[in-house]
Amino acid sequence: MKNILNKNSLSFILCLSCLSFMACDQGTKTTEETTTTTTEERVTTDTVSETAMDTAMAGGGMMGHMHKNMEEMRSIRKKMTGDPDHDFAQMMTMHHQGAIRMADDEIANGTDSKMKQMAQKTKDSNQADIKKLQDFLAKHKPTKGDTAATMGMMHPMGKMMDDMHKNMGNMSGMNTDQNFAQMMIHHHQMGIEMTKEFLKQGKTQEMKQMAQKMMDQQQKEIKELEDWQKQNKK
Repeated sequence: MKNILNKNSLSFILCLSCLSFMACDQGTKTTEETTTTTTEERVTTDTVSETAMDTAMAGGGMMGHMHKNMEEMRSIRKKMTGDPDHDFAQMMTMHHQGAIRMADDEIANGTDSKMKQMAQKTKDSNQADIKKLQDFLAKHKPTKGDTAATMGMMHPMGKMMDDMHKNMGNMSGMNTDQNFAQMMIHHHQMGIEMTKEFLKQGKTQEMKQMAQKMMDQQQKEIKELEDWQKQNKK
């Protein structure tokens, strides 16, 4: 009887030990996963709701283009080098591609001639910028650096997307032209904030000058879009 009790006691103790170990291991994994997730969210989308993003993308339109662009830019994280000039060129190339898709949508589906002309101008200038950015990437050998610092250039994306979601109700009832104007303003503002972050880190004079010219162009286009909005309220 004593032997049976001893065996049962030993089995019970071993079970408790295993459960305790599993709980500790699970706790460690949870902490690690939470830390990783928190870091990635802070770098890419900050406080943006993933559900809201999925809904907007499913709905298509200008907001759908914006979210597709954000998802594409998130994928660049794996290509980050820590070289601010190289990483900014990659990010802005992808950012411009999103603007071109929105411009194509406006050109194809918009009805306001002035807004369609502005969309064409945006498309042309962004395509020219992409060519310059790609030329830079082809000849620039990136140096290793702090990827956390260069990923910080994407921080404005989260705040901008969050602000857009908060104001989605104000966009209901807008036609394609009005939607394009509003979304392109947001898109340019995001690009401007990214550029400001880059200018704090940039190393090469060539890329810094290119970035400044792009930011000046985006600011000019925002002014034109806002002037159009005042004359074409929904």
